[in-house]
Amino acid sequence: MIRAVRTLACGGVRQFIDLGSGLPTADNVHQVAQRHQPGAAVVYVDTDPTVLAHGRALLAENESTTVVECDVRDPDAIRHHPEVERLIDLRQPVGVILSAVLHHLNDDEDPAGIVRHWAELIAPGSYVFISHFRSGHNEETEAAQAKLIGTFGRGRWRTDAELHALFGTLTLQPPGIVPAVQWRPDPSEEPRTPTVWEQLIAAGLARKA
Repeated sequence: MIRAVRTLACGGVRQFIDLGSGLPTADNVHQVAQRHQPGAAVVYVDTDPTVLAHGRALLAENESTTVVECDVRDPDAIRHHPEVERLIDLRQPVGVILSAVLHHLNDDEDPAGIVRHWAELIAPGSYVFISHFRSGHNEETEAAQAKLIGTFGRGRWRTDAELHALFGTLTLQPPGIVPAVQWRPDPSEEPRTPTVWEQLIAAGLARKA
């Protein structure tokens, strides 16, 4: 996520929506974006009361960043939230971040439809970043998926083909959908083969033409 936001901010994107963000911490979206684009607008979206309370306290003095209470499954409510309308101009390029959130949704909640909704809303030149648990079709991934469902009571890991399908008609950017540790690694990092577990979280960035 850090590398994706940095890539977009360095490429000129000045506004971001982080859907299902979790608690903003050091080097989260607003820190990375504003480091490269001072004044960049960032909206965090979540429903967890703890996330909302802590996030608002952390961001109270940052006028171009906010946290809103909305469900990722209700993109219309997010789009029309007053804080989103205040900070985000959908006529201009925006980075939509779906980092480690869509694997918490069941198929009948239509995660691809959520991405499609945003893809239709955002302006040409916008981007969608997704990271997602990736099914390896082996005992380890089946056990890990069972633990996820047992803990949260929902969600599903998805195959490579299903991850590609999430992006719909958006244009995947190099290197495509790969293990997150291999997604545009920092030049200072030594090339290495991802561990078995590192291969199970994939990431991709796509652009709206």
